[in-house]
Amino acid sequence: MDQSIKDKIGESAAEVFSTMYFISVQLLPDLPPQDKWDLDTTYISARIHFTGPVSAVICFFFPGSLARNIAESFLGIEAADVSEKQAVDTMQEAANMVIGTFLGKADPDGACKLGIPTAQYISGFSPAELDSEAESFAFMSEFGYLWMTYSD
Repeated sequence: MDQSIKDKIGESAAEVFSTMYFISVQLLPDLPPQDKWDLDTTYISARIHFTGPVSAVICFFFPGSLARNIAESFLGIEAADVSEKQAVDTMQEAANMVIGTFLGKADPDGACKLGIPTAQYISGFSPAELDSEAESFAFMSEFGYLWMTYSD
């Protein structure tokens, strides 16, 4: 993946998370070392793709604590009251907004078409098992690492 793509995704995520969810995320220059992972017990995986002159699949791996806080901010309810369905639906929307914002920056002519996001709870997530064919990167948040993959 071209560094400018990674930078645009980083800018887009920072913009969307701060504006829509009042949560700060920062793209890390490299994946954090394994001894710093501090993984949540639950994760929501959200997947979205776009097609056109350039096509890609982007997967997000939201730790449960980050997902609940995003949903809390977006829905205006307490994190403890966020249902599993609400968390999944909100992570789908978060993926849609981040990659939609990214495409607005990377493809201002609108040649690429954004797909419909999917999301689900996953168990046993480990960044060590991310798709080796994809570019992996991480964001730091106050609620843990947000992991992402990008594959052509």
